[in-house]
Amino acid sequence: MEIASLLEDLQDRIRPLQARLFPRLVLLELRDDGLKGQVLADGNPGNVRFEAPLPPFTCRHGMPLEGEPIGELIGDLMVRDNLMEAFVMAALPPAAAVWRVIEWPAGFAVPDDPIQAVRELDPASLRLPFPLHEAVIDIRPIAGSKAMLAASSRKVVDAWIQVFNHAGARLERLAPAQSCEFLALCAHLEGVSSRDLVVLLTPGTDATRVLIVRDGTPRFDRVVAAEGDQLVEAVERSVAFYRRTDPEVRGVRLLLGAPMPDADALAQRLGVQPEVIHSAPFDSLVIEGLAVAEVEP
Repeated sequence: MEIASLLEDLQDRIRPLQARLFPRLVLLELRDDGLKGQVLADGNPGNVRFEAPLPPFTCRHGMPLEGEPIGELIGDLMVRDNLMEAFVMAALPPAAAVWRVIEWPAGFAVPDDPIQAVRELDPASLRLPFPLHEAVIDIRPIAGSKAMLAASSRKVVDAWIQVFNHAGARLERLAPAQSCEFLALCAHLEGVSSRDLVVLLTPGTDATRVLIVRDGTPRFDRVVAAEGDQLVEAVERSVAFYRRTDPEVRGVRLLLGAPMPDADALAQRLGVQPEVIHSAPFDSLVIEGLAVAEVEP
């Protein structure tokens, strides 16, 4: 028994050192109805992954309403897979953040501190649903003098930090889902004509997100039905609406973040062939975007 106790004590002492020398990351995608995650080791996704639903009303509109149960679920999953020494990079639920495209004044260089530059803007110009001084901001550059801004309220971010405290997890970063998704999408926009309309559909359990991009710039997004005729009609209306506002659009490309049962109906209605852009080894575009953010210089 003494030798076993000594070995257990030695393993407990070595474990933190191993975590520092050979760090593992848990890439976690949070949603109102559930979560999914993958382990990133040495810059590559490992075989360890997990997915779990959240009970109804546990999380609503991106805000964790029952922080302790969510934290316990995350902690249990990480204990199960021996990940308590891993660092966690998590993407907030889409409803926890809003995004805007901003453009720096013509003739001026991109600011050295773009987040501080945003805080000095007129808050009314951003139309955020919360005060600018309370916003937690993430900025991703777009070609030229534009940037994608994603912002969450400090209240929502603090609530999720408390969730990970309950989990006993080593939270490294919280990122907006919109920023992560856009990072992953950028690789699929190379070579796309500036006059093509790119429509990205991200299916979920209860709804599908529609993101429209043109010339490398997000234009708008909306949440529509998860499937069926309502989904097909909503996507068709979204494309038709944007075409009316932007007469320079010529072609349409329909991208699916995951396979969808209504793909054939969408193809017939829009006259284009859907392209599934989510592929192994990542389980979603959001998780792929978290990994891209990790390896960025």
